[in-house]
Amino acid sequence: MKSYKIVAPTDAERTALLEAFPRMTELSAELRDKAQVAWASMVASSSFAEIGAVPFSHGSKARLIDHTNDVIEAGLALHALAESRWGWEVDRERLLAILLLHDLDKPLLMRRENGLDIDTPVSSRIPHGVLAGLMLAELGVGEEIIAAVATHATHAPLRGPDPEVLILHYADLFSADAEIQLTDRMPFFRRCR
Repeated sequence: MKSYKIVAPTDAERTALLEAFPRMTELSAELRDKAQVAWASMVASSSFAEIGAVPFSHGSKARLIDHTNDVIEAGLALHALAESRWGWEVDRERLLAILLLHDLDKPLLMRRENGLDIDTPVSSRIPHGVLAGLMLAELGVGEEIIAAVATHATHAPLRGPDPEVLILHYADLFSADAEIQLTDRMPFFRRCR
């Protein structure tokens, strides 16, 4: 049995997602629709009532939407630097979709009970990113986006050569560490020796 179901978001859910992720409006109509279906489906399949209730990470007071928006802004800033300074040619829409969808599966990987974040059973069966990749494939999202999302976690055994993957990596870790430093967990930059 799958850990998620595909649902068509209501007009109110679509509006809420656009408010939660303002840069989503910059995607093409087709990709924006797939992103909205993906986010609505993950939340509907989770224990969370709405996207704003999903925490960024265990023990964090930050919301997943705040982390995602921070990753989007950091990633777009890195893209601008890489393009102007080093001449990188990056598909901006594909990058934006990757940044927006990179943590899509987090609503299914944990739940919050009595103020504590608890791993869900699926989190011990499927690595972070992979479940999101499965859903995105089912929705017909492009392979470059799927690959970046499915393999972005720091413990992933493989990462693609696309520049979008590198931009996501640093934008995600920078944003994550900014929040993790406020918890009792060790930030990623201190884990590398």
